[in-house]
Amino acid sequence: MILPVRQIVQEMAAERLRLGLTILAVAWATLCITSMLAVGEGLRQGVTRAAQSGNGNLIYLTGGMATMSNGTFHQGQALKIHSEDAEVIAALPWVKRALSTARWDERLSVGDRTSWGDPYAVSQDYQAMTGLELLPGGRWFNPLDVGQRRKVIVLGYSKAAHLFNPEQEGSWFSSVKLQVDPVGKTLKLGKEEFVVIGVLKKSSASVEQGYPVDNVAFVPFETWRRFHSAGDIFAINIEPMPGADRLRLVDTLRQVIARKYGASPNDPNVVQVKDRFLEQKSMQSFLVGLQGFLGIIGFVTLAVAGLGIANVMYATVKRSTKDIGVRMAVGATPTAIRWHYILQSMLTMMMGGGLGILLTLTLVEGISRLDFSGNSIYESLGEPIPELSWLVVAIVIVTLMVVGMAAAWLPAHRAAKVTPLEALQSE
Repeated sequence: MILPVRQIVQEMAAERLRLGLTILAVAWATLCITSMLAVGEGLRQGVTRAAQSGNGNLIYLTGGMATMSNGTFHQGQALKIHSEDAEVIAALPWVKRALSTARWDERLSVGDRTSWGDPYAVSQDYQAMTGLELLPGGRWFNPLDVGQRRKVIVLGYSKAAHLFNPEQEGSWFSSVKLQVDPVGKTLKLGKEEFVVIGVLKKSSASVEQGYPVDNVAFVPFETWRRFHSAGDIFAINIEPMPGADRLRLVDTLRQVIARKYGASPNDPNVVQVKDRFLEQKSMQSFLVGLQGFLGIIGFVTLAVAGLGIANVMYATVKRSTKDIGVRMAVGATPTAIRWHYILQSMLTMMMGGGLGILLTLTLVEGISRLDFSGNSIYESLGEPIPELSWLVVAIVIVTLMVVGMAAAWLPAHRAAKVTPLEALQSE
């Protein structure tokens, strides 16, 4: 089957005004669907990146309250975990490491400034487990800090700015900027003086029970133990082995700790175990749904453009009825006639779609060059940037083909049913 490409181009040129407007409509619709999918993809990746930072990939264990009695452990009794529980958990075959976290129940202050939020007491390996990064010039706890129980502290970015900036600034929509280097300076934790040894980089990550990294402070766990020899720890962060059955591990952790303290292993509330990684699945499902919703809006716009293509095809078929009849009289098959107009529709979609994708690339590139740093909402979402991935482009191309085929089918089917008699009568 040979399609007369030259004739297709001539027919398209004859309808250049309508066709030009239709191509612009397709380009606009393609820009809409592509940019919406790109924005959705960027937002999904940004939020996922923020959620998986900090302790987002860890299992978080805390004590709970018994809802059923078991032996000497009675209903309503609180279960308090201890640092040796982390050693018990670390010995399990599916656990890579388990680290204790405690809270220092005192306020940080510099002069007359006081910061809310108790500092966390963590071990030296906590940074490697959570992937926290420090600003240049600072450091994390070292073996000497731990061994000598030094009074040193690492501050989150916003907390450092709140305590040490000469002037307080910022608003609901702008994040604070650290104006001085607090490393080497002292502050008070309760009545004790601590030396700042590091400041964490700005981050949208969270740690412990979802507390933002920018607003936390960390001290060595052994230093906390020096002042709280009989204190109970707050939680245990657990890093599973790669490929571990996380659901089964969560159930095992709950049973191990419950049995250790004589509580009922069937009590779901006596030990609180949350897998941060599995909790992200519901959020990711929501983001995928949002991306799909944005894509549907763009698809509707593209479908409207498809109606314009159908109108152009109907006008072309009506004007070319005589030519169709002549071609069929000399041997052209209905299939050849049908594909003639389907190809014409697909060419229109390709021109409009190509223009729309080019405009989207320009738009995405322009947005990526904009500086949104300092916007608290943007930073909390993981600094998302619209991303025109190959998957997005493939979805758009397939959508263009489907809409183009659907728009041309009825006009092409009508053209395929034209008879030589109808062609003569059309004059």
